Amino acid sequence: MEARQKLNFKIDNYTPETLPMARLVQYLAQLVSLYGSDDLVHFDKLIRGSAIVQVSVDAIAVPAVLHRLVNVTSTQPDPEAEKAYRAIDKLLRADNAVGSITRGKDTNILEFPGRTQPATDTITIHQPTTIDGVLIKIGGRDETIPVTLRSVEGKIINGEIRGVAQAKELSRHYMNGVLRVAGNGKWSRTGNGEWLLEALSIQSYEVIDSAPLDQVLFELRSVEQNGWGELENPIEAWKRLRGRE
Repeated sequence: MEARQKLNFKIDNYTPETLPMARLVQYLAQLVSLYGSDDLVHFDKLIRGSAIVQVSVDAIAVPAVLHRLVNVTSTQPDPEAEKAYRAIDKLLRADNAVGSITRGKDTNILEFPGRTQPATDTITIHQPTTIDGVLIKIGGRDETIPVTLRSVEGKIINGEIRGVAQAKELSRHYMNGVLRVAGNGKWSRTGNGEWLLEALSIQSYEVIDSAPLDQVLFELRSVEQNGWGELENPIEAWKRLRGRE
């Protein structure tokens, strides 16, 4: 049986004696999301040399965990891992710390800039926005009805639509195909320059197709000699055709 691999997350300006338990819990929660493979990653201990959170990874999960860590700062990271990476770095900045993850004693895998990242105020703008996605939640008692969409890229978009009649009409498309939704979007630029859509006030929508995207792509891949069956990632190809790279 192969031995487990050790991963060490280091917080440079804490020691085991000075790291508050409540803060440790916050870091651990994000590390769970960052590493993934929940049942195969195990907390070992908090060790000296600043404050170092040591975990052990079952041998079978090592390739997947390392892949998440190595790619988290790439152009195509795992979305959950990327979100956790940013959350950890935000905690480090608040603690005036920097962090790193090493494999074993000295093999560096991932750096967290923390306090060294220049502080940038969040910028918020409102502008016309169009999103393609599936309606996954709608409901409320007020005149403004909360709406949740899952974009074709897999991101969750929170929004709203005004008027009970409009909300009832939109609800007919709940989990029923891809919609093109247009309205006034609230966008925020984070400290690293990334723009995030925080909310969308829906003004109009149209049905792109009554079939879910995965069903459409499955049917396309079932047709012989059309090229879709040979694609390794048909969703990425679909996004390129739509100009959504």
